[in-house]
Amino acid sequence: MTDLRTLLLNQDTQGDELFDSPKERLAFYRSEIHFESSLLAERTSAYLSSQSFLMIAFASSMANSNPDWGGLFRLVVPMTLALLGLVTSFHAMPGIKSNFDVIERWHQKQAELLQLEGRVGLLPNNESALFGEGSSPPGGRHYKRTLLFSLRTPIIFALVWAVFGLLCLALNVLD
Repeated sequence: MTDLRTLLLNQDTQGDELFDSPKERLAFYRSEIHFESSLLAERTSAYLSSQSFLMIAFASSMANSNPDWGGLFRLVVPMTLALLGLVTSFHAMPGIKSNFDVIERWHQKQAELLQLEGRVGLLPNNESALFGEGSSPPGGRHYKRTLLFSLRTPIIFALVWAVFGLLCLALNVLD
């Protein structure tokens, strides 16, 4: 018969006792947070690289001043690039948001573990190894601020691409 503490620690493993101690479970949670954070950073980096390429191509195509076909080129190519930028932004949003949600869930599990077994996250001198000054493990949300850049980037770029597309149309209508 297992005790209540073991049941609570292993509640997310369907009864299989994968961890012998709360410290092992905490190490596992931290490794999962690290993995998901790395995945989010890679997705954000790939997204920003694609957007920087599209921005350079957009600016170059808007600078075309060929008198014979420059006007049509400045309408079609930049609009296509703006549309492509908008579509890639909308496609990047779900993946980045899902990574954010997974990281948040692992942080929640870590906070629950630290609430249940608070000594696990302490260093030998009884200082917290997880949280800085003014933070509290249960419900502490300081990590969210670091993730907001990745979460907001596709929204910002989608707005920028919409403005650039409208600007491209307006410049061609005024010509």
